[in-house]
Amino acid sequence: MMREWIIIMAAANRAGILAAVTRAMAELGGDLREASQTVVRGYFTMIFSADFPGTMDQNLIRDHLQDACRPFGIELTIRDPSSQIPVHVAAAAETRQYRLRIGGRNEPGILRSLSQIVARYGIDITGMHAVRTEEGRAFEMILRLALPVSFPADELLQEIENAGQTVGVTADLRPAG
Repeated sequence: MMREWIIIMAAANRAGILAAVTRAMAELGGDLREASQTVVRGYFTMIFSADFPGTMDQNLIRDHLQDACRPFGIELTIRDPSSQIPVHVAAAAETRQYRLRIGGRNEPGILRSLSQIVARYGIDITGMHAVRTEEGRAFEMILRLALPVSFPADELLQEIENAGQTVGVTADLRPAG
């Protein structure tokens, strides 16, 4: 029987990180379930879910992965998802995935304003990528959202566009493909 663990890593980006980690996982009989990785301004982050033999101790997994990561200066954390699953995850089956693209003039506080709208509706942001463009004068952000099946998506889009009118925000909300 296998047991799932959540592993979180961060370090300055270097070639070979993923190869070292997946080699160490294979040595332990681990099997990758899901992963998300990004590089922001030269820093690598990755969070993944992996199954390991159920009898394997968390400390053994952590120590073995840390040994593999040491040459890369990786900070590594391992967590048991069964003891830390947020309450709202149980409702995830009742949601539909959407892609929200927002762009406009870059002004301090715009991300705060827009994210507060999403939070007020209790919408889960399942992924995000944001960048400043045009030498910092504009921004573009793409969010993956888990909207409740019965949620009026057009209402959310309209409120975001209204809130961002002063900075020329344009927004597009579509079901994720």
